Amino acid sequence: MKEQLESNLITKFAAGLMEHDEEQIMQEWLQQNPQFVSTVALIQQQVEAMNQEPVLVSTHP
Repeated sequence: MKEQLESNLITKFAAGLMEHDEEQIMQEWLQQNPQFVSTVALIQQQVEAMNQEPVLVSTHP
C-alpha cells in the first residue's frame, strides 16, 4: 500500500497537479533520493505524451 501511495504522489508531481507546498516537499525528497530522479523524469515524459495524444471521440450515441 505504501508503494502505491508513493507512486500516486510521483504521478501527481509529474503531472503538475501538486500544490506549491507539496511540490516543494517532493523536490526536497528528490534531492535526498537522487536515485529516483530518472524515474520521475520518465514518468513526466509519459504524462506529457499522454497529453499530446489525440482523443478519439465517438459520434455515435
